[in-house]
Parts: sequence; C-alpha cells; structure tokens
Amino acid sequence: MESRKLSRFIIIVAIISLAASALLYLLHYYIFQDSHHIFIYMLGDLAFIPLEVFLVVVVIERILTSREKHAISQKMNMVVGSFYSELGNALLGKILGSFDDPEQIDSHMGVNKNWSSPEFKQALV
Repeated sequence: MESRKLSRFIIIVAIISLAASALLYLLHYYIFQDSHHIFIYMLGDLAFIPLEVFLVVVVIERILTSREKHAISQKMNMVVGSFYSELGNALLGKILGSFDDPEQIDSHMGVNKNWSSPEFKQALV
C-alpha cells in the first residue's frame, strides 16, 4: 500500500511540474512573442536531460550505497560486539578455570592502560 502512495505522489509531482513548465513557456511566449527562441532553448534543455539523469543516478546511487554499507557495517559491529561480550567473558572464565595457575595467567594477561612496551613483550612469552 505504501508503494502505491509513493507512485501516486510521483505522478502528481510530475503532472504539477509539467503544468508549471508549460505555463512558464506560455508566459514567455506571451511576453516576448518569440517561439523560435523558446524552441531553441527547449531543445537544448531536452538534450541535457540524459546527461543530467546519468550524473544524478551515478552520484546519488554511489552515495546511497556507501551510506547503506556503512550502516550495515555498524549494525554488524554491534552484533559481533554483543556476541563476544556475552559469550567471550563466559568462555574466558571457563578456559581460565582449566589452567593449573589461573592467577599467574591473570597477572600476565590483565592488560590495563598503564602498560608499557616491555610489559606487552613479557605477556607474549
């Protein structure tokens, strides 16, 4: 039902645009009485339409595609982040429970913002 409303809206906008264009051409003819001038510029405008449509379609399509990819990427990052925060913490807790000395692992792998380069190298060993 929503697409029917959208297509009806597009048709109404097209009719109004064509009527406004015709009215402006008639006004131009009424003022200047020069149909030759009107048709020269009308042909130029019609010749430019395919180029304009091409440019609009390419540019807008790329912008919309880029935004859509960015939105999907953000949603995927949220899903992955929530998965690992829910499953990862429980999994790490179970893995730490199976080691002989979990306190030693915790002291070596408990990364915090105050760590320096030697501490990271020590954790690799």
